[in-house]
Amino acid sequence: MTLKKILIVSGTHGNEINPVWAVNQFSKQNSTIDHNIEYKYIIGNPLAYERCCRYIDNDLNRSFNFNKNNSNINSYEISRANFLVEKFGVDGSDPCEIAIDLHTTTANMGTSIVMYGRREKDFCLAALLQNKFGLPIYLHEKDEKQTGFLVEAWPCGLVIEIGSVGQNLYDPKIINRFLIIMNSLRDEINKLKNNQIILPKSLIVYVHQGSIDYPREKNGNINALIHPERIHQDWKPIKKGYPLFIDMEGNTKTYKGEDTIWPVFIGEVAYKEKNIAMSYTKKEVINFSNQICVDFF
Repeated sequence: MTLKKILIVSGTHGNEINPVWAVNQFSKQNSTIDHNIEYKYIIGNPLAYERCCRYIDNDLNRSFNFNKNNSNINSYEISRANFLVEKFGVDGSDPCEIAIDLHTTTANMGTSIVMYGRREKDFCLAALLQNKFGLPIYLHEKDEKQTGFLVEAWPCGLVIEIGSVGQNLYDPKIINRFLIIMNSLRDEINKLKNNQIILPKSLIVYVHQGSIDYPREKNGNINALIHPERIHQDWKPIKKGYPLFIDMEGNTKTYKGEDTIWPVFIGEVAYKEKNIAMSYTKKEVINFSNQICVDFF
């Protein structure tokens, strides 16, 4: 029987240190090969991790769009992205079929799943975790400003995003959540490999619609903050008239759309440089066929 390989990446952002600790602990407690599946572990951005910063030149988790990045070959992160694909990509020297990318966030996202696009095998993995833990799924798609994510370079892959936790701050509770997810995913993949999984007929996902920047003056300075009623309210619906921002004079800026939206990554520290105060989604129910999981391997 052919050995299947799964890549577990931590430290894609160098100041997200809890996933690195969790993977080190997990790898010491578990064998590398389990039920004919081999697990590979790597720090995505080791130089940024060593320097306790998010990245050196560019965000590594936006550096896997190789056509777009050809003009910036001197970037450390683009070189690193090339290395990871040449090493662990499906045509690499040590090919892996699945990539799991572990992240933390300063936003109050809880334990959540991030998918990029609508690949059937991604839905299968996401369904395993949503069915077991009820985790929310953020389906990120159709955003030209946000591309080149690590897991997109593999035929199947998910991001596990856990927060809130400060950058460069170890939190044993966050680490424990990663260990629970990794152990459960390992168990569920073993069941999947042996056709022992029966999943619901539908998935609830939160589909990316866009992002909202902070209100700004003409010179680009932020002139209003996220409203207190929005702070830490990720995944909570926003309707027309709900407050979004508040300025120095106490004036409130409200949501003016007609459709209900669900915000994510509210106030994420790392997204301030990307001009994002929060992203917003719409809830969608996606019909799901168990045949996808039957044919997974």
